[in-house]
Amino acid sequence: MTLRGPTIALATAAALLGLVHSALAALLYPSWTIDALWFVGTGLAMFIGAAANFLALGSPGGVSRALIIIVNVAMTTFFIAAWPVLPEPQVIVGGVLFLALAACSVPRGAPPVRPDASI
Repeated sequence: MTLRGPTIALATAAALLGLVHSALAALLYPSWTIDALWFVGTGLAMFIGAAANFLALGSPGGVSRALIIIVNVAMTTFFIAAWPVLPEPQVIVGGVLFLALAACSVPRGAPPVRPDASI
């Protein structure tokens, strides 16, 4: 069992952060440069990471659960790595969002046991 409500809220916030990040590239970079490409790519990575969390909600399997944990931990790690070179609030927000998504994607306890109907 995962935390469905918080996952939806966190993934929505992460997707919006990614979309805004990519959209800002046109304002910050008047011409297509390598920096603009990295800026757009970072926003797309945030959006795709968030989208993966939405897809994982409908998939109870162990492999998909493990993959989404890996995605969220990797995204958190990238935000942590970005902090020394870009100590900006959006880096903290992104890191916290994906760290929280990683926590939400970890299974909680065993599934509920149905009482035997034959007793």
